[in-house]
Amino acid sequence: MKLILIHGSLQDSALKKVSALKKDYDPLSVTEIGTADSGFNLASPGLFSETRLVILENPDLKTVEKAAKQTDPNLTVLIKFNKSLEKASPILKKILQAKGEVYEFNENNQTSIFPLLDMLGTKNKNSFKEFEKNYAEFGGQYLLTMLAYFLRRMIQKPKSGSDFMRQKIESQKRNFPQNQIVKLYREIIETDFKIKQGLVEEHLGVTMLVQKILG
Repeated sequence: MKLILIHGSLQDSALKKVSALKKDYDPLSVTEIGTADSGFNLASPGLFSETRLVILENPDLKTVEKAAKQTDPNLTVLIKFNKSLEKASPILKKILQAKGEVYEFNENNQTSIFPLLDMLGTKNKNSFKEFEKNYAEFGGQYLLTMLAYFLRRMIQKPKSGSDFMRQKIESQKRNFPQNQIVKLYREIIETDFKIKQGLVEEHLGVTMLVQKILG
């Protein structure tokens, strides 16, 4: 079993790293858990592939301890936090004891994708120029990850962040009914699968997704 920790306040870089790691797996063999769930069965075999990636976002210590005990050589558990863990954190210590890989992102030295997400949130028709700039910088897989994050944050109540950020998300939610968010999230998963199977060209597939988000 391979254990990976990604943490830090710089979500651009953290999510880009997650996206890069996901590229090595069949989309059907990737499971993402958005909230701590100590009852999730990490030992469950994948339906379509022996090699599996399980992503745990902001898990509690009990869940991390369970992950560290896994012995399946075909399993990779990626643990992601949207903030930096303190050096004294029991979670960080447990992952280091299990000889896990640790990536921390705290310094922003690259173009940010968040202006594009803000433009999509207001359904700004000028979003395509910003999209093309970000596509050239980050590529399609990272954009797919960030589009999923963009939709997910409108459903899951943020556990941290400024009042300004919360107000901005609440404002964006008025442009996206929940049934539309669910439909768009499914479109992202299907587009990711089609791109990786060679059924659609990457730039075209992601461009069509942006068009659907803008409505």
